[in-house]
Amino acid sequence: MDGLTPEHLRYLWPVLALIVTLGAILVGALIGREGSGRRGLLAAALAGLILAVLLALRLNPHSALRTPPSGDWLSRYLFLDPLYRFVIIYLSIFLGGILLVSNSLWRRPTWEWPVYLCLLIGSLIGMILLASARHLIFLAIAFEMASLPSYVLVGFRRFNTKSAEGAAKYVVFGAVCSALMIYGISLLYGVTGTFDWEQIVLRLAVEGVPPLAVAALVCLFIGLAFKISLAPMHFWCPDAFEAAGADVAAWLSVGSKSAALLALARLAHILLPSISPGIRDHAILLVAVVAIVTMTVANLSAYWQTSVKRLLAYSSIAHAGYIVCGVLVLADTAGTAAIVAYILVYLLMNLGAFSVTGLIEAQNGSDHLDNFVGLGTRNPRLAAVMTFFLFSLVGLPPLAGFAVKWILLSTLWQHELAFVVVAILANTLFSLFYYMRIARAMYFSSPQPVPSLQLDGGSPLATIQVPGLMVAVLAVCAAGLIALFLGWGLLNNLSLSLFAT
Repeated sequence: MDGLTPEHLRYLWPVLALIVTLGAILVGALIGREGSGRRGLLAAALAGLILAVLLALRLNPHSALRTPPSGDWLSRYLFLDPLYRFVIIYLSIFLGGILLVSNSLWRRPTWEWPVYLCLLIGSLIGMILLASARHLIFLAIAFEMASLPSYVLVGFRRFNTKSAEGAAKYVVFGAVCSALMIYGISLLYGVTGTFDWEQIVLRLAVEGVPPLAVAALVCLFIGLAFKISLAPMHFWCPDAFEAAGADVAAWLSVGSKSAALLALARLAHILLPSISPGIRDHAILLVAVVAIVTMTVANLSAYWQTSVKRLLAYSSIAHAGYIVCGVLVLADTAGTAAIVAYILVYLLMNLGAFSVTGLIEAQNGSDHLDNFVGLGTRNPRLAAVMTFFLFSLVGLPPLAGFAVKWILLSTLWQHELAFVVVAILANTLFSLFYYMRIARAMYFSSPQPVPSLQLDGGSPLATIQVPGLMVAVLAVCAAGLIALFLGWGLLNNLSLSLFAT
């Protein structure tokens, strides 16, 4: 760690605070009383997340180093820029919301609670490092740090027969894609003699991009595409989301995808402007085709789903296809701004939709679409909020989902990517049908008892009770979607400022 000064060490304090929080939860679980420590451990986890946010806010990212000087250990491995601070704040706040939702949905033994909290915070640390890695070995390590706790979280519901299947598919896909990514990193090292991304790009720009380097870059892209769930690396996603709890599904649908998207954005932001125009055009075409195939396959596959969590899983795959289109214009900071703005809004609408779905599942025993029948009568406010989130997922005004789609589409149009704009608009129309299936069930379908869905003593016709913490989370998400629509100019400016020099 030669050259690691206190000035640079302070950039690690938010991550170190999360590590200390993880240790405090384990110690608290050991010394706490059985059945009485759940609230205390939740408070400790939330306090650690708040501390990480406060420490990140104290950073001065505009003085962070873009190019690592000789002897500076830390900035050779991490991008210490405004986006690094944003990732810490964004993911920590989101995990805080996930923990509040989990507390409302939790039905497992108390002794499993600290394990669950540690897995979530451990994956958070990996995601922060993944989104900020500039050294490829560090990228691979962060990738595994984010992935391994996620595999366990998907299989955490041991009482669910689908849990083992979903976790197994997730692990197999993850192992294959991780191996391909590491193989690509080794090939890049063989071609360029370095693991530093900026040095790799510099040498490829000067010496050209040989076929072996192209194969290496494709392998690296496959690894990140798995985390983002781009086609054809998306098959694990619906099964894993259905197997996991709604809170874990929401965490993976936003946190995991956002970290990998930002990692891909960073790498592409440096690579695309530096390589020859011919290779750059082929790379852009490849990403465009993958994005269009992803959104189209996901939206068409969602038509036939009766599990709302599977439907929202395909929705998250489609949105991953939309968001990754911002990579096509990363030679300009407008592409990065579009990605950041989109994931900010995506957090609110996905957290809200999965929270309502988790509440239905917890109280009725299933997330089947029939359990949403008559919700407009049983709990009008909850049905209205769910409709709110569905409209935003489609991208309808006056909600922020429309604002971020407009920002993305206008950016693509300005860079003469009209075919991508047409594909996104067409897929938005496709998605309207299956989102509105849920709204139709809530308001226009006649409630009919379905004995096969009456699991664990639940009934599809029961009144849905909403805990106080869940009310707060849903209210914040709904209010945020309206506020960000009204202030989308400020949202766009904030996103642009993250890459300001």
